[in-house]
Amino acid sequence: MTTTAKVTKNPVRARVVGLSKDGKTAKVEVPRVVVAPRYGKRLQREISLHVDAAEAKVSVGKEVMILPCRRISKTKSWKVVSVI
Repeated sequence: MTTTAKVTKNPVRARVVGLSKDGKTAKVEVPRVVVAPRYGKRLQREISLHVDAAEAKVSVGKEVMILPCRRISKTKSWKVVSVI
């Protein structure tokens, strides 16, 4: 029996900012640009995501590709696809 994994979204490029002590979880920062409603100035905001990095060897400052997956823990619902 073969299983086929269907990817629903494109990979997201992000930057690793921190790691946990066990090496299975990485905290990834995803930048975005928001336009201020009153003056129209573009502001840079970032969201931090907890990703599963059990197979991938990631370190602080590396860029990684991440994909959404099933919920692994309370805060982890993303997986590292590759390290750039």
